[in-house]
Amino acid sequence: MASTSSETPSLPGWDYDVFLSFRGEDTRHSFTDHLYEAFRLKGIEAFRDDERLPLGQEIASELIQAIENSQYAIVVFSEKYADSRWCLDELAKIVECKKNKGLKVVPVFYHVDPSDVRKQTGPFEEAFDEHQRNDRIDREKIQKWKDAMREVGNLSGRHLLPHQGFEAKCIKVIVNEISNKLRNTVSEDTVGLVGTKTRVEKLKSHLAMESNDVRFIGIWGTGGMGKTTLARVVYDMISNKFQACCFIAGAKFEKYGLDEIQQILLRELLNDRDLKIHDDHERVRMIKSRLRNKKILLVLDDVTELDQLKKLAGEKCWFGSGSRVMITTRDKHLLDLHEVNKNEIYEAEVLNHEEALQLFSLKALKMDHPPEDYGKLSQAFVDYCKGLPLALEVLGSSLYYRSIGEWTSKWENLTELGERTIFNVLQISFDGLDHTEKEIFLHIACFFNHMNQDDVIKFLGYLGPCPRFGLAVLRDKSLIKLHENQLWMHDLLQDMGRHIVCDCQDPGKRSRLWVFKDIDNVLTENTGTEKIKCIVLEMHEPKNVDWSPEAFSKMRNLQLLKICGVQLMRDLKHLPTSLIILDWRGYPSKSLTSSSQSKSFENLKFMNLSESLKLIEAPDIIEVPNLESLVLKSCINLCRIDPSIGIHKRLTILDLQRCENLTSLPSKFEIECLTKLNLNECSKITEIPEFGRNMKSVRIIYLGSTAIKTLPTSIEHLTNLVELNVNSCKNLVHLPDTIFNLKLVREICLQYCPKLDRLPENLGNAESLEKLDLWETAIREVPSSIGLLKHLHSLTLTECKGLSMPTSPHPIDLLFSLSMPISPHPIDLLFSSLSLAPASPLTHLLLGDCNLKAIPNDIGSLVSLEWLVLDGNDFDCLPESIIHLSKLKWMHLNNCTSLRSLPKLPLNIELVEAKGCISLEMLPDPLKPSDSLEPSLDLENCFKLVDNQSCRDWFISGIKKSLKLSPSLPLSVLKESYNIVFPGSEIPEWFSHQNMGKEVKIKLPSYLCKNVGIAICVVCPTLDYSLTANGKEISFESGTVVQVSADHLRLVYVTPQFLDEESNKLLREGESGDVNGFSQIIIKIETHYSSVKVKKWGFHMIYKKDIEDLDMDVLHHNFDSLSVEVERSSDYNMAGPSGEGSSDCEESSGYEGCDWQ
Repeated sequence: MASTSSETPSLPGWDYDVFLSFRGEDTRHSFTDHLYEAFRLKGIEAFRDDERLPLGQEIASELIQAIENSQYAIVVFSEKYADSRWCLDELAKIVECKKNKGLKVVPVFYHVDPSDVRKQTGPFEEAFDEHQRNDRIDREKIQKWKDAMREVGNLSGRHLLPHQGFEAKCIKVIVNEISNKLRNTVSEDTVGLVGTKTRVEKLKSHLAMESNDVRFIGIWGTGGMGKTTLARVVYDMISNKFQACCFIAGAKFEKYGLDEIQQILLRELLNDRDLKIHDDHERVRMIKSRLRNKKILLVLDDVTELDQLKKLAGEKCWFGSGSRVMITTRDKHLLDLHEVNKNEIYEAEVLNHEEALQLFSLKALKMDHPPEDYGKLSQAFVDYCKGLPLALEVLGSSLYYRSIGEWTSKWENLTELGERTIFNVLQISFDGLDHTEKEIFLHIACFFNHMNQDDVIKFLGYLGPCPRFGLAVLRDKSLIKLHENQLWMHDLLQDMGRHIVCDCQDPGKRSRLWVFKDIDNVLTENTGTEKIKCIVLEMHEPKNVDWSPEAFSKMRNLQLLKICGVQLMRDLKHLPTSLIILDWRGYPSKSLTSSSQSKSFENLKFMNLSESLKLIEAPDIIEVPNLESLVLKSCINLCRIDPSIGIHKRLTILDLQRCENLTSLPSKFEIECLTKLNLNECSKITEIPEFGRNMKSVRIIYLGSTAIKTLPTSIEHLTNLVELNVNSCKNLVHLPDTIFNLKLVREICLQYCPKLDRLPENLGNAESLEKLDLWETAIREVPSSIGLLKHLHSLTLTECKGLSMPTSPHPIDLLFSLSMPISPHPIDLLFSSLSLAPASPLTHLLLGDCNLKAIPNDIGSLVSLEWLVLDGNDFDCLPESIIHLSKLKWMHLNNCTSLRSLPKLPLNIELVEAKGCISLEMLPDPLKPSDSLEPSLDLENCFKLVDNQSCRDWFISGIKKSLKLSPSLPLSVLKESYNIVFPGSEIPEWFSHQNMGKEVKIKLPSYLCKNVGIAICVVCPTLDYSLTANGKEISFESGTVVQVSADHLRLVYVTPQFLDEESNKLLREGESGDVNGFSQIIIKIETHYSSVKVKKWGFHMIYKKDIEDLDMDVLHHNFDSLSVEVERSSDYNMAGPSGEGSSDCEESSGYEGCDWQ
C-alpha cells in the first residue's frame, strides 16, 4: 500500500497536524500557550513559532514549509494581530495553501469583533493605516493581506469575549473538533492508499472492537507487503476509542535494547515522560499492575523475537478490558509460540493485478491507468513486481517524468539482472540517484534510519553538501518518508542499502561498518583500508575488546567514527586526520594522537568524548580549526581546559556538563561563533571567564551547581543571549548590573542561590524578560523597575523569606504565573507592590505556607486566575469575592487547619482540595450557582465532616444539576465524572446494591444506555484505587499532602457521558446485548496495592426520570424504578445489601410509568 501521489503524502503523512498563527504579545502566554499544550496532551502535532520576529524581517522559510506541510491552520485573531507584518505574511500564505493545497483553516476571534476582522475596522483599520504609511511596504502586498484577512474572517470559527470565562471550554471544543476531523481524515486518506479499504475492513473484523475482551491480533506477511502501513492506518482510525495508545515502530527494536523499549511503552501508556525503572522485573511488574485496568491500544511492529513479546505483552491479563495489541511480523511461528489465536491472525495480501496497475500508474504517471503508448511497459513492470506494494511504489516513482525510451532502457536493465528479486526492483531506483543522493541513501540505511530529521540534516551537513535537497529527492522517489519529524526508510530498502554496502566480502574494504562482528574483526586484525568511510558501533551492554593500537592507521578516508559501549584493553596510537565526526563515549586515551605524532584534524567538525575517564585535559584544538561542536560531558577526571578552546573561531557548542573536577578555564572567552555554553554541575569552577566583545552569537548559558561567586561584567557583550540559568550556585553573592542591559534575554533562573541577597536596580532594562525564578534566594527587596518588564509572565519568589517590594508605579501587564514568598504581608506585595491591575492576566498564584491570617477581598479582582494555591495558611474563611474568579479551575486549601467553612464557589471551578482542614465543619448549599456543574471535592482528614450529611446532600445536588444541565451543554463541556471524598465508614442506605465483590456485571434495557448514570460509594483505608466502567478507568490517588489515618468514603457519580457515543453504540448493538434487548455494563474496583483491600462498596443506577422532579427526601428512597440485573464477581464473599445472603444474582423490577421519549 502506498500513497497515490507525491502531492498526497504517503503514510506517515503531514509534518504537522495543526499550524498556529497568532500575535505573540497578545496570546503567547495565555490562550495560545494553553491551546498548544492541549494539542500536545491529545497527541496532536502542532507547530508554533516560539521565536520573536526581529524588526523588519521577512517570514522565515521554515514557517512557509510548516504551513505547507500542515493539515489545519488555526488563526488566532487578536487586537494586535494586524500590527505584525510577520502575522499577515503567515495569513497570506495560509490562504494560498487553502486554495492550492486544501489546507483547512479555523479562525478564533480572541477578544475582537469578527466583523472588525472581515471589514478591517477598529484596531485592524488602525494597523493597516500604519502599514499604508510605511513606504517600504508594497501596496499590492497590503491588499493581499487585506484579502486574506477578509477571506479567513468570513469562515466559521470561535469567538471569545473578554472576561467571558469560557477559554478552557473553547480550547477543549477546538481540540476535540480537530481531533475528530483528523480521525476522519485518516479514514479519507485510506482512499489514497490503493487496496487499503478492503484490507482495513478485514483487519478491523479481526479486532472485533465491539467485544470487551482483550485481544492480541497478528499481522503476518513477507517484507514490502504494507503490514506497517496497514497497522498505522487502523491505529490512527481507532486510537480515540482507548484510554492510552502506543506504537512501537520496528526500528526501535534495532536501535534500543528491550529494556529501553519497556521504558518507552510505560512512559507513553502512563503518560509519564520522566519515568525510569532500572530493574527488568520491576518494569514487567509495573506493566502488569499499572495497565491491567487501562483500555490500551498497543502496536508492536516488525517483531522478530519471542522475548520481545514476552516482555512487552506477555499475557492478555496484563491489560484492561477492551484492550487490543497488534503485532506485525514476518515470522508466523512467533505468533503461534505466543499463543495468538489462529482466528486473530491477519495474513497480509499482495495487490491484485488491477490494484497493482493502479498503484504503479499513480506513482509513475500520476493517473489511475496508463495511456496506450505506456500500456505494455506498464503491464510488464507490474507483472515483474508480483503485486508487492513497496516494489510497485519505488519502481513507479523512479520512472516518473521519464520518456518512453528511458522506460524501455530501465526494463532492459531489469531483465538483464536475471532472477526476479525484490532487491533487483528496488536497486533500479537506487541506480537512478546521483552520487550525493546515493551517499545520503546509504548513510540513512546504515546509520540514520528512524532518527530525528533535524539531527540527520545536521550530521549529513557535516559529511557532504545539500542534505535538505538530497532528502527531498529521496522522499519524492518514495525511498524515505517522514513521520512526526522522524525519517523512516522501509526495512526492505534499508536491507537493500546494506546489501549494496556488503557486496564486498571483506569488511575491511567496505565503505561502512555497523555490525560488531565485522568491526571487531577489522580493528583487531588491523585489516582496515582507505575504502572505509564510516564506522558506527553502539553496544547496549559494555564489552571488552582487544583492538590493535594501529587499528585506524590505514583508514585514510574515515569520516564518521561513533563508538559507544566498548572498553579497550590497549590504548590507541592515533586516529585518522580525515575524520569529520568523532563521537566516542568513554574514549580510551588521554589525547587524540600519540605524543610522537603531531597531526592536524582540519576536517573535524563534531567531537563528543563524553564519559572519557582518562581525559585529564581537554584537547588542544588549535589543530582542529573547523571544529563546531565540542561535547565533554561527565569527563569526571578532566581538570583543565586548553587555552586554545577560548579563542577558537568556529566553535558553536561547548558542553562541559558534570565535569566535576574541572577547576581551570581560560581567563577569557573569545569564541565568536559560540551559541551555547554548558557548565552545569562543574562544581569546582569558581570563576567564569570574561566574555569578548565579539561574542554576539551566544544564546544559551548554563552555569547551574557551580562554585561561582559572581558573573563577569563583560556578560553585557552577549547581546543575543536568550536564556541564563544559574540555579543552585550556593556561593553566588552578586550579580553585575550589566546582566539586565541585555535586551533579548527572556529567561533568568537564579533559584536555590541562598547567598544572593539583592538584584541590580536596573532589572527593568531587560525589556524582553519573560521568566524570572528567584526561588529560595536571600533577596530582601525586588527593584521597583520590575514594573517595566512588559513581557514578564512568570515570577517565582517562593521561600524568599522576609522579602519586601516597593510600590511600583508600573503594573506588570502580562504576568500569568506568580509564586509568592514566605512573608508577613504577601498579599500587600501582590496588590500594592506589583500593582496588579483588575485586568491582569495572572493565571497561576501560589501562596502556600505564607502564614496568611486572612485573604482580602481584592483577590476577586484577579479575573484571569485559573490555579490558586493557599495550602498551609492560618485563615478561618475565604472572602465572598472568590466567586468572581470566573476562570478559576483548581483551588488548593490543604492543611489550612483554621478554615471553618467554604464560600460559594466560582462558575467554572473543577476541583477543590482541602485535605487536612481539621476545623472545616460544613459546606455551603449549594457550592456553586444553580446553572453550573459541581466541582470535585477532596476533604481527606477533615474529621469534623465524618459521615457528614451536607457532603452527601452536595453529592445528590450535583447529580440533579448534571442531569438538569446536560441537555443544554455541549459534550465537550460536560464532565465524565465527579466525586467527593471525606471521612466516614457507612454507605448511605439508598445505594441499593452493596457489598458487591471486586467486579459486577449489570444488565439493563439497551434503550436506556444514553440516559443512565451510576452512583458509586467506596469505603477504603487507602485513597489510591481505580474504578473501571466498561474498560474506561478513573484512577484516584491521594498524593502525599496528608497521611490518611481513618476510613474514608468516596462518592463518585459516573455520568452518561463517561460512556461516549461509540461506547453507547457498542452497549446498544454489540455482543454485550442479548435478544431480549438488554445491554451490559461492567464495573470493577481495585486498589493500587495488593496488600490493601476495599472494605466495602456499593452502587446505584441513576435514571433521569427518577431524579428530574423529585424532592431530596424522595431521592433517598426512589432511585430504582427500572429493571436491573446484577451479577457479582466470583470473588464475592460479603453479605447482601441488608444481610440477606450471598446469591450471585439480584434483580429489582418494574417498568411502569416510564416515558423515555
